[in-house]
Amino acid sequence: MPGRDIWCPGVEVAHAFVGTAEVFSGMFRVDSGIGDPVDGVCVIDFRDFSALCALALARFSTSDQGILRSLSLGFISTSLVLIDRAGHPAPAMPGPEQERAWAALREQHARAMPV
Repeated sequence: MPGRDIWCPGVEVAHAFVGTAEVFSGMFRVDSGIGDPVDGVCVIDFRDFSALCALALARFSTSDQGILRSLSLGFISTSLVLIDRAGHPAPAMPGPEQERAWAALREQHARAMPV
């Protein structure tokens, strides 16, 4: 639903998340979908943001680089919460086992993400 708050993080957390999204968008050479903050609010284009999340998820699933996977974990989990709260479909998962694992992480993150 446009214009609805889906997460109200603190300033430091918001800065870290937006910065992480920008790192991944640069790595994959796509737009993050996250607009510039105006009065503490970022508008998200979920077409672009969901595409970025899908790319991060696909890279996570195929990477054997433990540090990259670790760095990706929080970004993907948080992104899945935002996508879910906005009423958009989650990116395709590589299989039912991964789908269950990401759902559990999404729920864990959701409990820590105030609206």
